[in-house]
Amino acid sequence: MSLFSQTARYLLLTALAVALIGSVGFYTLIHRKIRHEVDEILMSQVKQTALKLRQQPLNKVSDWDDNPHIDRVNTSIRPKFTDITVLDSLDNNEQIPIRQLRKTVVAGGHLYLITVRLPYYEFNELAREMSVGVIIGFLLLMGLSVAVGLGLSRQLWRPFYATIDQFHSVRIDTGTEPVFPESRIREFSLLSRSLNELTQKLRQQFSLQKQFTENASHELQTPLAVASVELDFLMQSDHLTESDYTHLQRATDALGRLSQLNRSLLLLTQVENNQFAADEILNLSELLTQYTDEYEPFFQHKNMAIERAISPNVQLRINRQLAGVLLTNLLKNAVRHGIAPHGDARHGTAGSNVHISLTSHKLTIENTGNPLPFADSQLFNRFTKDPARPDSIGLGLALVKQICDRYELRIHYAYDKSRSNHIFSLHW
Repeated sequence: MSLFSQTARYLLLTALAVALIGSVGFYTLIHRKIRHEVDEILMSQVKQTALKLRQQPLNKVSDWDDNPHIDRVNTSIRPKFTDITVLDSLDNNEQIPIRQLRKTVVAGGHLYLITVRLPYYEFNELAREMSVGVIIGFLLLMGLSVAVGLGLSRQLWRPFYATIDQFHSVRIDTGTEPVFPESRIREFSLLSRSLNELTQKLRQQFSLQKQFTENASHELQTPLAVASVELDFLMQSDHLTESDYTHLQRATDALGRLSQLNRSLLLLTQVENNQFAADEILNLSELLTQYTDEYEPFFQHKNMAIERAISPNVQLRINRQLAGVLLTNLLKNAVRHGIAPHGDARHGTAGSNVHISLTSHKLTIENTGNPLPFADSQLFNRFTKDPARPDSIGLGLALVKQICDRYELRIHYAYDKSRSNHIFSLHW
């Protein structure tokens, strides 16, 4: 949820709570105020009745509706207000609310109990109508205030969202300098300046790292190639003993692994630095068929049968070079580790098989083999390798995972014990 949406949510919830509390409070206040006014009217009627009792006989004081009602009593009582309901004189089926006051007064040397009543349903109706009108006006005012507040908030936060949108389009591997929008708001202006400084520093660091990677790729490969050529030349000498030849062969193998390790690490660094920006829509079906044909002699050499189920014209937007690395590393992994259960790890066993399947949204490569000697969660880590395969550098599947992460492809590994199959599935 965005900051603006969260702010709008809090404002609306707060406005609703204030409106409810304010409405109940206003209605209660109006009701109490009207009751107070009714009580004052009743007290005034009692005083007028007491004045009439002092000036006129009792039989001439009461009205035709017996309001006020006067009784001669012997004991005095405290004034008492009560709410009662009586039948309407015009409609006997309707009960109407009445406010009643009972109070004793002294007149002509006698003690009288005066009971006065006043219907106040009209006052309640008036209070209800006033409350509804004021509450509706209050809600409209509150809604208008919230709408204005949200509009102002949206306007104030516009530079922030413009800055974020500009930041999303920043590419540190290009020479284009981002232009973050200026704002009269000090915090947003400070954010733009900070992001501008950050992108400049990142671009400098990226340039230095890219330069180092390119230099290392060039400078390291040259002496490695020279050393490999010299070792090959020495191995052709006629004066080598069997021991000398063994040592030279070990050095050649180690140098080959070092060269492969150098290339893989440099490629990993280039992928992490997003140096493969030239993406295109590739025909994955043709590319997979091409690499499968190239690796078919290796599968045959290890007595591994290939089963293909490649759907035509499957397309994927990806860098061509990285797509090649992705497919070849998966196929190379199947060749290297694809052996029959309990078979010979070096030469394979008849009955081994590799199944390659490609659909519109999924690539699956299965190969027969023994279970992993380590946890499945470590399979895509760098330098994780089978101890029985010392010639492996342990970076092939790490490269596959790095490429998948770059293009948001989901790669999954599972081992089917019933068929002794390693299953790699790639989804997009």
